[in-house]
Amino acid sequence: MSAACEPRSTNPSRPLCCTLSKIWAIRSMRPADLWRHSSFRLALGVTLLVLTTLILAGAIGYGLMRERLAARQDARVTEIFNAIAETSLLDDRIDLIEAVTTRIKASPDRSTAYLLTDGKGEVLAGNIKNVTLPPGWSTLPAAGLGISTGYFYRVFSGSAGRYRLAVGLTDADQEELQTIVLGAFGWAALVAGLATVAAGAILAARVQNRLSRAEAAVALLAHGDLSARLPVSGKGDDLDRISSAINVSLVRLEGYVEAMRQVSADIAHDLRTPLNRLRIKIENAATRRADGLSIEDDLVEAIAESDRINETFSALLRIAQIETGARRSQFTAVDLAALMRTMAEIYADVAADGGHTLYLDVTGSAFVDGDRELLTQTLANLIENSIRHCTPGTQITCAVRGTAERVIASVSDTGPGIPADEREKVLRRLYRLEKSRSTEGTGLGLALVKAVADLHNVDLVLADAGPGLRIDLTFQRSVRA
Repeated sequence: MSAACEPRSTNPSRPLCCTLSKIWAIRSMRPADLWRHSSFRLALGVTLLVLTTLILAGAIGYGLMRERLAARQDARVTEIFNAIAETSLLDDRIDLIEAVTTRIKASPDRSTAYLLTDGKGEVLAGNIKNVTLPPGWSTLPAAGLGISTGYFYRVFSGSAGRYRLAVGLTDADQEELQTIVLGAFGWAALVAGLATVAAGAILAARVQNRLSRAEAAVALLAHGDLSARLPVSGKGDDLDRISSAINVSLVRLEGYVEAMRQVSADIAHDLRTPLNRLRIKIENAATRRADGLSIEDDLVEAIAESDRINETFSALLRIAQIETGARRSQFTAVDLAALMRTMAEIYADVAADGGHTLYLDVTGSAFVDGDRELLTQTLANLIENSIRHCTPGTQITCAVRGTAERVIASVSDTGPGIPADEREKVLRRLYRLEKSRSTEGTGLGLALVKAVADLHNVDLVLADAGPGLRIDLTFQRSVRA
């Protein structure tokens, strides 16, 4: 599909291009392809249901109309018969014959049939052949009355004084009504059928177009391109909702895979130096042992180095366990304000030993839903990060403030801060601003903070404190407290 057909394109040729694309997609579809599309089958099913309903309603309506017309026809025949029969009461044969003849002349197309016979069966007047009719009502074909039409006649036969009189009306009106109704339903069914096929084909083509683009995106994903995304038209339909949900998952998957790649690279890079140091210390110990010298100091240093390596792997494992989300089931209401007070008391002397001043800005209580142990570790990492990386004389502020719906915990300092383009990077595992790795630490402190924040659905923001760095954690206030 061309760029002009993208959902949010402003290209003025978009309508023509999209229309041509749909027409081409429809032409390229085989009947079997159309039938496989649920949208086409749904459109066809709805049309059949509507047509069936219309046919049933039309049949009932037509039956009622035909019955009403038949009743009116019988009433008209009865009216004509009675009018002529009244003439016979005068027992004037000439007047009776004249009355019938006059009505015959008024119906040159023989839509009304008349037959007047005497007691011997001889025809006195009439426009049909002399047929023997049973008394009462009869429905006879026109040919049986000597009339060359294809209609039926509704005939009433009875006595008119000393004579036999038969009066009938053709059902041409009913036949014409039936022809009109059937023709209307036939054309309606044809138009509806064609419209259904056309609408279903267009819908199927549109869906196929979107599915083809989705298949192309999935193919890219299958070949390792995790940046591929399913198309979203912006209409908010079912496919958009499914595509959006899958795209959210793909974003997270891409982040996880990228994090794994980064971790693998960082582990390979960061562990090379301590492993080399460990090897050197062991080789020195072996050399000193061969020379008969004491190796106790070398072994102590080697053990310390291995402990640092083990600490790194333990931190990585802890982050991985946090990211599984299993600890959400252990969430309870935690007073973040009280927790911050405790951590500030613990680290006040540590900060003072490093030449820093630690301030506490907390009032009242502020409950959030979370894991107390992980939240304690998070606050400890933030405070330790400021103590470790700031020069003496730095002011460190631990604060908790809240609103009706949110609680914000922050740790800020007046140290050197972190450049804006590095703030996202320092949240990665083993990433360190100090490239020489001479400063103590594993580069996993802020990575653990991010893992805990993600577990708690917390907004983690690194901002400029002017001077220094401020790290904010924004929680939803607990409803359990």
